[in-house]
Amino acid sequence: MRTKYCLLLFFYFFCLCKSNQKICEGENCRNGKFQVDYENGDRFDGEFFEDIKHGKGTYYYSNGDRFEGEYQFGYKDGLGVYRYANGDKYIGSYTKGKRQGSGKYYFSDGLILEGYWENNHLQGNAKIVNAKGNLVLEGIWKNSRWIGISPTDSSMNAIEISNPE
Repeated sequence: MRTKYCLLLFFYFFCLCKSNQKICEGENCRNGKFQVDYENGDRFDGEFFEDIKHGKGTYYYSNGDRFEGEYQFGYKDGLGVYRYANGDKYIGSYTKGKRQGSGKYYFSDGLILEGYWENNHLQGNAKIVNAKGNLVLEGIWKNSRWIGISPTDSSMNAIEISNPE
């Protein structure tokens, strides 16, 4: 009976150790800071851990957009700045590649949209101010659409916010 438990324990540890092995092998494994050019014309310049973007880095998109910030296990995660080719930019928090938490979206014409983001969409109370800091619009937002002063789904008012994904 004891032998049976020893074999099961050995098998368990063998499987556990096997699952914790590195994803990449030998020279194909990037650890540290590298620059990588992708087939679609994008480029990443930043830190890798076992061939996955992890740490600080800058991702240059072929359309002219650029993201500078933190990566964790291949995803934008932490504080970052996403600069659009049209001059807009977003500064704020990311979680698993999506805008999540407090952030500010700067329009190229000088307006600033400030609020809380969930799953890449502006949600709840938010406001737009001009470059001088004067309030332009304040109210309730749902899925990046201004729905008015009080929460209602019937409003057809809309302001478009660029979404990189």
